[in-house]
Amino acid sequence: LIEDDNFLVVDKPAGLVSVGEGGVEELLRAQRGEPALRAVHRLDRDTTGCLLCARRPEAFDAAVAEFKKRHVRKAYNAVVAGRYEQQVSTVHEDLDGARAVTHIKLIAATDDASFLALRIETGRTHQIRKHLAAIRHPVLGDREYGPKFARDERLVEIPRQMLHAVELEMPHPLKPGVTFRAHSPLPADFRRCLRLFKL
Repeated sequence: LIEDDNFLVVDKPAGLVSVGEGGVEELLRAQRGEPALRAVHRLDRDTTGCLLCARRPEAFDAAVAEFKKRHVRKAYNAVVAGRYEQQVSTVHEDLDGARAVTHIKLIAATDDASFLALRIETGRTHQIRKHLAAIRHPVLGDREYGPKFARDERLVEIPRQMLHAVELEMPHPLKPGVTFRAHSPLPADFRRCLRLFKL
């Protein structure tokens, strides 16, 4: 999606882990001939969108420091079960004993599903999926935290969890005054899901 001498943001597809055997990091190292390339953060296997990678060890360390200082802005889109009633809300629910904050903005809703914009202040494992399940609006297609029995036959047509990392933005840690920003368009299966639920 975007790159410079230090970083690149790739548009991660569904079905691949970010880090590990056969994952995005390993594939990119081989494709680009850059053995030092490392993913700075992770997206779940079936979450699509913006994944930040560092091309050099110094860049990796600098980006990790920005994440720790909470200077990185990560925005997501999700399609969730049920009508989400509030225009804007925030979930403050600790996960695994650690602070976790998810900001939610409603884009569109029907009685059966809602299209949400999300921003996370913290990056806990499965944070968005856990938070949305906790407020009884699980991400559609989420086999782990969603409902175990599909009452709506349309759910069978959803191949994965409908969660997409749409934007990533951070102050460039090695270029003062520069903002590093990437945007990932909604993938085809996500757009199909929106149409299926008339969102």
